[in-house]
Order: sequence, then C-alpha cells, then structure tokens
Amino acid sequence: MSSVSLDSLTSGFNIALNVTDYKCFNEYAGFTEAELAKLIPQLVDVKQLGVSADEIIARMKPVYDGYCFSHQAEHTVYNSSMCLYYLNKVSQLGEFLPPEEYTDPASDHDGAKLQQLFEISEPGLSDTLIDTCLSGNSFFLKSLAENINLNKDRKYNRVQLLSMLYYLGYLTIDKKLSRTGRLALKIPNMFMSRLFAQCTADMRLKPSKVFADSVLDISALQAVKDDISTFAASCTEFLSGIFTNQVLTHMSEMALNLTLYTKLDSMNEVFAEMQKSLRAVGDGEKFADLVITVNEGQDNECVYLIELKYAAKAEATESKIRSLVKEASDQVLKYRSALEFRDIRVKAYAMVFAGAKCVHCDMQTSQ
Repeated sequence: MSSVSLDSLTSGFNIALNVTDYKCFNEYAGFTEAELAKLIPQLVDVKQLGVSADEIIARMKPVYDGYCFSHQAEHTVYNSSMCLYYLNKVSQLGEFLPPEEYTDPASDHDGAKLQQLFEISEPGLSDTLIDTCLSGNSFFLKSLAENINLNKDRKYNRVQLLSMLYYLGYLTIDKKLSRTGRLALKIPNMFMSRLFAQCTADMRLKPSKVFADSVLDISALQAVKDDISTFAASCTEFLSGIFTNQVLTHMSEMALNLTLYTKLDSMNEVFAEMQKSLRAVGDGEKFADLVITVNEGQDNECVYLIELKYAAKAEATESKIRSLVKEASDQVLKYRSALEFRDIRVKAYAMVFAGAKCVHCDMQTSQ
C-alpha cells in the first residue's frame, strides 16, 4: 500500500497539488483497527472459528499494519488489499490461518520488483540500504523527491530510491522519528521486512562463493540428538566466513538469523522456517527465530526450535551473556507450548552469539 505519486500526464502538467501527506487523508486507502472490527464479522464466521474479531486483528497486525502517510497522523493503517485477501481465505477454508502465509498475489510476493529498484540505483547504495535494514534502523531524509522520471537513464540517487520505495509501499513514514524538515522512513510490517530479507539473500548471500561452499553440520539433528554442539560449532565457522569476507558487512541478530535460515533453506535434508508464527498458550501470537524440521514423514521426524540472541563482541560480558541466555530460554519454552506443536516431537534450544561465535547452545527442558 502506498501514497499517490504525481506523474506527468501531458507536457506542462504542472498544476496538480499532492495532498497525500495531509493528516486528514492518512486513513483514506487503508483499514483502521476500528474499521476491521466492524468488517471481520461480516466476512468471517467468528463463531465457527472459535475466535473473536480482536484475536484475528491481533494476528493480522504485525503482518499487514504499519502504514503511515503523515507524520502528524494519529493511527497507522492496514493494507486493505492484503486484509481482504486473507479474510477471504479464512472464510473459504474455515480456519484461523497464519496471515504471513497468505499474501495477495498482486503484491511483490517474491521481492523481484524490489530487487529491480536496487539494481537501478547508484553503485553501493543498495548495500547501504540493506545494512540499515539489517540493523533495524530507519532512513532519514529532508523530503521526498516529487519529480522522478521513471524512464531516465541515470541511476537513482539515495533520495530518489528512498522516495520510490515509499511511493511503491515498501517503506512508510516513521511518525515517531519524523518532524517538520526531517522525514524518517521505515519498513512498515513483517511482510515487507521479509521482502527486504529475500532481496538480501538473493543479492548478497546466494551469489557468494563463501556462502555456497560453506557447510552446516546437521548430523546431530538428523540423528535426533539432544546435544547439537557440532551444529553450533559449524554455525560459528560459517558465520565467521560470511562476515570476515564481508558478504554481509553489518552483524546483528537479524543478520545472523537471516544468514543461518538462508543456508538451511538451501539444504535438501531439512525444512527450515524463519520467524514462524506460533500461537503460544496464554501469550498470543509469537514468532520463532528458527524452526528446523528433520526426517520429514519418517518415524523419527523432529522439530528443532531455536531462539537466537546476539551481542557485539565488545558488549559480550558475562552478565550480558547470562541475561541473553535467560531471555532466549524463557522465550523458547513459551514457543514450545504453541498450539502448532501439539502432538509433535519438539526440541527447544537457546543459542547465544558473541559476534559470529556461538558461546551458548543448550536444550531447554522445563519452564
């Protein structure tokens, strides 16, 4: 979902006024939560599903919400097209489905269009933007570019690229950090975050010889062992190669998660999922960092549920590591009790990294 951009319809078309950033028009194209609360019971049989409209909204929020077109706006809005597509699927199948797995086919569902934008930007600009995304930071600029020639021969500069990403709905206004004279843009939600992650994998990780030649030791997982220290050691070696060779230049928890997932996803022996939606009993919807299924369809099929935590080397004190271990342990135990894992063999682990090195990997067995 995006604002409206002004394009020349005829030579000399210069009398239009862009009002899409006016506060009063912020909710014009998307759904507010109040609107969804009224709409959902009309489209979905909530009694049959056994859930309330509020529960459905809470599950949709991280995936479809987050759009803002004025830094003065009071509310963010949901992508209306995505919402309607998802609610139609819920009604059609009669199940409370995970929203992140149901996206409107008309959207850039595989990141191809986003990658094309990166490819027509100035050299090095896409790398800078990817690093900012991996760090979880917003993008700052004085104002959007209002006149962008889509057919021009020159590469997009930073302001033009960020403006295009905003106009096409990949970024939205960060109203907390924006003010008059300074505009902050951010990735609006999990769906768009996954598109940026996919582009990072396709543009930076997969083309790399270091990435392709590296190996993760999953033998302990395939043998359904409790001790997966060999896997943890291979993660350290793999990540060290990725960052030492600057395949990725910014190390963060998000970067570690994406890099490990992309490698696991390229292996035929396992089925890997990143940021998997889980309904934890008493805690609502949660998102697990890594979910690795081994021996699918066999008697010894098993799910390895892993919560990752990261500390920069300079900050990796003993107390910091202990704190991250406790945080990861508490989270992964909640995830293990999720409804999606009912009657499934699951082993839960807390993995903590200091830089690229895994300094803790332990199975969690009790709450």
